[in-house]
Amino acid sequence: MATDARATHESKQTSTRRIRRAFARVLVCSVGLLPASIAQAADPEPPPPVPLDPIPDPVLDPFANAVEVDGAPALGLPPLRLWLSPDAPIGARVFPGPGNAPPLVLAGAGFSWDLDPHPWRVLREPRFRYRLAAGATIVGLMSYGLADYWVHMNDNSVDWELSWSAPSFYKKVWTLEAVRFDTNKFETNTYSHPAAGTMTYLAARGAGLGAGESFLFSFGGSLLWEYLGEYREKVSLNDIVLTPQGGFAVGEALHQLGLFFERGEDNTANNVLSLVFSPFHYLRRRLDHGHVTRAKALDDLGLPADAWHRFDVLVGVSAETGKDGLRLSQRRIGVSTEIIDIPEFDHFGEVTKSLDPGDVTSIRLVGSVDDQGVEQLDFITRVLLGGVYDQKIVPDGYGGRRGYAIFAGPSTAFNYAKHRQDGMEEDKLGVANALGLTVDLTLHHGKARARASVDAYGDFGAVHSMAASAYIGTRGDKGLKTVVADKRYYFALGATVRPTLSLSYQRFELGAQLTYDFFESIEGLDRFQERVTNDVHLRDQRSGERVWLSYMLPSEKQRLAWVEVEHLDRWGRMGSFRASHESTKFRAGITFRF
Repeated sequence: MATDARATHESKQTSTRRIRRAFARVLVCSVGLLPASIAQAADPEPPPPVPLDPIPDPVLDPFANAVEVDGAPALGLPPLRLWLSPDAPIGARVFPGPGNAPPLVLAGAGFSWDLDPHPWRVLREPRFRYRLAAGATIVGLMSYGLADYWVHMNDNSVDWELSWSAPSFYKKVWTLEAVRFDTNKFETNTYSHPAAGTMTYLAARGAGLGAGESFLFSFGGSLLWEYLGEYREKVSLNDIVLTPQGGFAVGEALHQLGLFFERGEDNTANNVLSLVFSPFHYLRRRLDHGHVTRAKALDDLGLPADAWHRFDVLVGVSAETGKDGLRLSQRRIGVSTEIIDIPEFDHFGEVTKSLDPGDVTSIRLVGSVDDQGVEQLDFITRVLLGGVYDQKIVPDGYGGRRGYAIFAGPSTAFNYAKHRQDGMEEDKLGVANALGLTVDLTLHHGKARARASVDAYGDFGAVHSMAASAYIGTRGDKGLKTVVADKRYYFALGATVRPTLSLSYQRFELGAQLTYDFFESIEGLDRFQERVTNDVHLRDQRSGERVWLSYMLPSEKQRLAWVEVEHLDRWGRMGSFRASHESTKFRAGITFRF
């Protein structure tokens, strides 16, 4: 009986505790709902809930119901998706709160892993297709180069020092002790490799990529070739610089020429020139059946009239002063182009605008030949990388114009030059004017026009040493840099300044240009640096002054008769040895301008 009484008493206590717990829960809920009731009474019509983004496909996303906020700060990394989906949300995310409660805002909210049921749709994105086409074309070009490399294995095997092994790549990637200047021929480093870079750049540009992205593709192709294509060789530091930089400076100027002729009249001449200057772009247009935007205004030759341009083809004779007097045995030929893709340039109006890469480009290729071959050659390109343009040109009331036009911005250039010198070795330069500044000012006053420009660059290049032969002839080549001892050139850092001034009035034009370069050798990076015991410092300078006078002949076509005087001065030093050479040339000829 006592046991039954205790059980009955414990049952009553348990029931009492349950009742107390239920009462406490009701009390807590009532207190918790009191602020909400007060807020509801104060604002009986709550605002509509925040609409949610529709989700067309089932996704596995913890933030699927979030909505984006315009102008919210985007913090953190972009969301990561399992597939490369173009719909990846970036930026702040908002989770609506219940009722009038404030929403939860997560800036740059976390990551999302979307199991995209249609992952292949990214392949339809134009940018992806452009990059894929650029990469495939560059790999194709490199495959051809690789096949040629192995076909000429006997010639290339002299540079084999490494293997496909972890220690070799450790030296290439981590310690960088296998990253050196190579010992190739001068023309290979300053002509062949920039030409290869031009092709890879044009391939990326022709695929539809912009100038900056095309440069990165060309640079990546150069790295791929150096590290994997020539895996048995040390990485060539000079190739990594000269190949993509030369490719950009030359390739962008050629690409702009191709675009210019493409926008002209749809005729055979323009189509052929567009194909020659930018072949990959031309072929892509034809294969994709893309629409070509033609210029609305054309000149008499069917060329776009909305972009200022000047194309010159010159022929003439050249004479050089020497010990035996004036020699008239040289023939002068050349072409030069300049495109200023600014519709307002040299027209009436007032405008200030920014410039894109490639809006201003120029190419100059001139040379003199005689019975022995090429006596002198100068090839230079220039590309404006962007900048600002400002002009104010108004009529002067007398049939002329008054005002100015100026553009300025960063630029890059490439220069290959050689000159046969009496009694000395041929002088050669291959210079990557890597990065610099261009300022160009045009002034109008009546029928007179003055144009002044200056280019200033920091350089990397391969330079023929003027004093190397004298040094080696006296002290020998033991312990010197390999390319200096074997080929009389070296790799250098330097700078270039090139101011130009021209004055024109009616049919006459008087102009002058000064070019000044200086170069200092780079020590410690020879291919066989461990053998270099006499790492002599080298220094070279080049200065050139050119003055010309031209007259526009009275005819329907633009033909100019011109005379020109050019003075070249080269100076070099190696240790205590110095050498120099001067030459003065007189030229005359006819220029056909288009």
